[in-house]
Order: sequence, then structure tokens, then C-alpha cells
Amino acid sequence: MDEIDAIQASLVSFTQRLDDVASDSFNEIRKCSFFDPIPSEQLRPIAELAAIHTFVEGDKLTLEGEEISSFFVILFGRASVHVRDNEVAVIHSGECIGESTFFAGEAASRSATVIAEGEVIAAEIKKSDIGKLTPESRSYMDKALLNALFRKLQQANRKIEELLR
Repeated sequence: MDEIDAIQASLVSFTQRLDDVASDSFNEIRKCSFFDPIPSEQLRPIAELAAIHTFVEGDKLTLEGEEISSFFVILFGRASVHVRDNEVAVIHSGECIGESTFFAGEAASRSATVIAEGEVIAAEIKKSDIGKLTPESRSYMDKALLNALFRKLQQANRKIEELLR
């Protein structure tokens, strides 16, 4: 398969995923590992609050320094994370961006710029919408966010261990 065939195959895959998301965002969100801790009956109102966005290669999902008013969960694709113009990480499907906004008591700013590497489909949930959830749904959302933070902490610890070797 040459480079053009690979690009066409990627475009077909992205188009199919986009069609799937557009036709049933709840089921697409349900498939995402980030939302695994949330039972379907509690996930439905969360999915209704989520806005689905598509990005192409080079699009910026977030900008370092901007105020955090929402967080994103990558449903499809991958994106690179940049701090002061240096790539520091790559995030994949099932991972989130900006989750700290839900734990910060006051306004916070984004610590990194996140750039789409190829096609990306992401669910955006605004901090202002979280108050619309029932306490039970909010509790499950908190659990999903804490799981995500725990996984990021584990990854950071592994990187530190590698650097110390």
C-alpha cells in the first residue's frame, strides 16, 4: 500500500467514525474507555451535555494559557501535548484534556497546547454544564475523572523512573 492509499484508508475510517458519532453520540461515548466507570443510565445525561467536535491534522484543541472552561475526551484519534512549544506527550482515544478544571475551586488556565495529529473526534463537556447533572451522575463523572488523573500519574511515575535509570 503506498502513501496515497494509506491516506485514503485513513480518510475512509475517519469518515465512517464521524458518521457513527453523528448518528448516535451516546453509543460512541459509551464505547470510550474514559466513560467505563459510568453506568449507562448515568452516562446518558452526561452524553446529552457533550458537544462532539472534529479536528484535522494541525488543529489546536486547546491553547496553553487560555482559561479552562471545559474538558475534552478523545473519542477517536490522537493529539500531541506541547508546553512552551516543546512536545511533552501524546494522548490517544479514551484519554482526556483539561480534567483539572472540575477540581479547581477558582479559575484555572490550560497548562499546554494540544494539537491534533491526523483526524480527531472529541467530546467536549463544559464546566458550567456539570451543575446540571444529578448528584449521582456527578459522582460517577468524578470517578471517571479521578481514574483519568490516576492513569496520568502512573504514566508520569514511569517516565520519572526511566529518566532516573
